[in-house]
Amino acid sequence: MFNSLIMYTVLESTESVLDYAWKMVADSRFPVFDALIAREQTAGRGQYGRTWISPRGNVYVAIRLPFKAPFDNTEAAMALSCCISATLADFGFDIKIKWTNDLVIEGGKVAGILLEQKNGKLVAGIGINLLSCPDSLSLRQNAALPATCLYAVNPQVARNLTPEIIVENLAARLRKLDLDSFSRAWRTEALSRLLWLNESVYLDIDGSVVTGTLAGIDERGGLLLATPDGMRTYMRGTIRKVSG
Repeated sequence: MFNSLIMYTVLESTESVLDYAWKMVADSRFPVFDALIAREQTAGRGQYGRTWISPRGNVYVAIRLPFKAPFDNTEAAMALSCCISATLADFGFDIKIKWTNDLVIEGGKVAGILLEQKNGKLVAGIGINLLSCPDSLSLRQNAALPATCLYAVNPQVARNLTPEIIVENLAARLRKLDLDSFSRAWRTEALSRLLWLNESVYLDIDGSVVTGTLAGIDERGGLLLATPDGMRTYMRGTIRKVSG
């Protein structure tokens, strides 16, 4: 479909919107900033190969991004999180960014990002819980946050949204970016939305846990953690808030 220079394709169902997008890339049918929406996924995936539960009614989209700063390095997920947060803010939703690639509202995970790069080409898989979310029994046992959806936060607004409306806003926002300027500005925006900033957190890296105060993020999207041994920078891991 074509709308205000935003091109997107809608699939009724597919195993993985990311996998389908890569087939389109291979066939030269998925230019930069084009989007592919799936009504449902039967084998959706998230970070670390985790299953992404994908019933109808939510947003499952792949967007081709330019492999240029800030999307060509480790800060890409945080920079894209800023864009998605701004899109949802246009509809009245106050989003926080949980390092590195989750979006949170009112204490629940509402969206996630999976970036894949192959041979200098970059595709982002984005899932947004619009009308529903997994229940607690469906989440992995050690999930850092419960799931939520936009409908649970504001049903009046969410019931009038569609995946197409959200994706059109996001794709238009991305297309209009001045990448040079955004490469310098994304970190300030991310810090303004960073979940648990200046609070005590655990960082789990493959079962090894570090505790400290979340002090911010660096220019490459790394987590700045104030630990008893000083300021440390981490590029991967899962954070959760220290309770109490």
